[in-house]
Formats: sequence, structure tokens, C-alpha cells
Amino acid sequence: MQENTKVKLIPAHKKETHSIDAGIYVRVSTARAKQLRSLSSQVSAMTRYVYSRENWILKDIYLEVGSAKTGSSRREFVRLLDDCKRQEIEVVVVKSLSRFGRDNVEVIESIRTLVSAGVTIYFMEEDIDVDASYPEWELSLRSAVNQSENEHRSENIKMGLRFRAESGESGLYRKPCYGYKKNDQGELVCDAYQAAVVSHIFELYLAGKSYSGIIDVLAEEHIPSPRGSERWSKRAIETVLTNAKYTGNVEVLKSNPTGNRYVLHDSHMAIISTEIFAAVQEQIEKRAKRKRKTESVSRTLAEELKWNKPVDNITVRKINDEIN
Repeated sequence: MQENTKVKLIPAHKKETHSIDAGIYVRVSTARAKQLRSLSSQVSAMTRYVYSRENWILKDIYLEVGSAKTGSSRREFVRLLDDCKRQEIEVVVVKSLSRFGRDNVEVIESIRTLVSAGVTIYFMEEDIDVDASYPEWELSLRSAVNQSENEHRSENIKMGLRFRAESGESGLYRKPCYGYKKNDQGELVCDAYQAAVVSHIFELYLAGKSYSGIIDVLAEEHIPSPRGSERWSKRAIETVLTNAKYTGNVEVLKSNPTGNRYVLHDSHMAIISTEIFAAVQEQIEKRAKRKRKTESVSRTLAEELKWNKPVDNITVRKINDEIN
């Protein structure tokens, strides 16, 4: 083919592309298994989104496990903000507006903080890109609607729990603990071996053994902890000694100090009599009170020794009286 001298070749101009550094911010309120699975799903979905965008590069993932309430520690959010201020992150991908806080005020403040650092925030559920030009009134409206829906959903859940508790149908009444298991009908029945261990622990405590003393006895008798460890923890011993479920009665919704609590009597077979349980609770309170007195007296004695004050017989008798 003969070249036409009147035609001039103009090389194609290659458009320079700028890569965009993206970060993913994910938050769940608790470290429970279900929440952690949700966290994993969120990360997976947002990672796919980042890689679907042309020229986007995933620089970091910021994982927050814990409450987003005002005043709570938000280390990952702070780390994200620091990276944005250093211009290491240009775009932040978040699941929804609600992930930035539990109320409208904190959500807006969080968005302002990031936008002021020059970043764009993409909220997947709302499908909006938020930067300095995005109208704040619209964000406030969206956030307020989310907050209202969350509060309504939360109240419905609480109401359902109360109704089931009042009718005796709550699954919390039949939640198993060490000493019990569920039968084929979903009812609590005693686990013979574990029930015997529970009775043994109560007997040891009433016989004067401390938590540590009980742990030593159980270890010597090769009785594994509820988790299968060779030695029980003090927390496990305390949980057994303070669990009223061993009396055959179950109290639910007791975590809310301002709300109603419900007790289902004779819910299942008792391992410990109410009299023994009450005696143990009385002993726990007495020992705790004695410990507080001992610690108080020890601090006083340490102060006197610090200032080189002589400890006479009267002081010693006073200390003994305080402890006893």
C-alpha cells in the first residue's frame, strides 16, 4: 500500500489515569459470633465493590468492634481519620449511615470530620457519594430516618421479649447452663455428673472454702471446668454460686435496672434448695464486706508506716476488731 504524503500520522494520546486510594470502615457492636460473621460479610461485599471500580486501590480496612455511642472509644475511626489527614486515603466505603454512630448528631459529626479532611464517603445501602458539596440537610434527614427506624425496631424487640417473658414462653427460661441440658422436648433437665459438681461447689463454699480453695479441691479431684480446662477460674466458681437457676426458678430481663423483671417458679428440677442458695449469697456478701474492711485497714496501716508512726497495741486491737 502506497503511503499518501499528504496524510500526517498523529500518535494516539494516552490518557493518564490517577489511582484512587480507598479505605473500608466496618463496625459491629459486639464480638459475638453472629456479629463477627456480619463483619466478615460486610468486608467481603465492600472489598468486591472497591475492586469493581476503575482505578481504585484498597489501601486499608478499618475494623471497629464495639459500641459507636458518643464517648465510646473508636480507635479505628481515629486511625482512619489520621490516614485521611495525611492524604493516604481519598475515598472511604461504609455499609450505611448508621455505621457512623447511634444517633443523628454523631453521624453528622463523623461525616463532617472526614469530609473536612478532603475525602469522599460512599455509603453502600443509601448508594450515595458524600463530599463537601453534598447538602447536609439531606444527610440529617436520612440519618434521622435511620435512627427512628432503629429505635422502633429495638422497641419492638424489647416488647416481644417482655410479652414472651410474661406468658412464660420466653426461650430465656430454658437456656441451659452448667448442670443442665435440654431434652428432646427442649426442656431443661439435670446433667447428673454436672449437677453433682454444682452441689459439691456449694457444699465446699458453705464449709468455709474460698474460691481459690474450691478451685484447688476440684483440681485435686480431676473435675474439669465447664470449658474442659484442668483448673476452674474464679469467675466460673462465682457464676455457679450466684446462679439462682439451680433453685429451679429462673429470672429473666434482669439486666435492665429500670425495667420489669420476671421470675418463672418451678421452671425445672432444682439442684440446690432455696435455703442453701440464700445461705451462700449471705456468705458471699459477708466475705466481700470483710475483704473491703481488710483492704481499708491495710491502706490505713500502710499510711501510718509510711509516715513512721508507731503501731501500738491499741491500733492492733482496732485492726482486729475492724476485720472481725
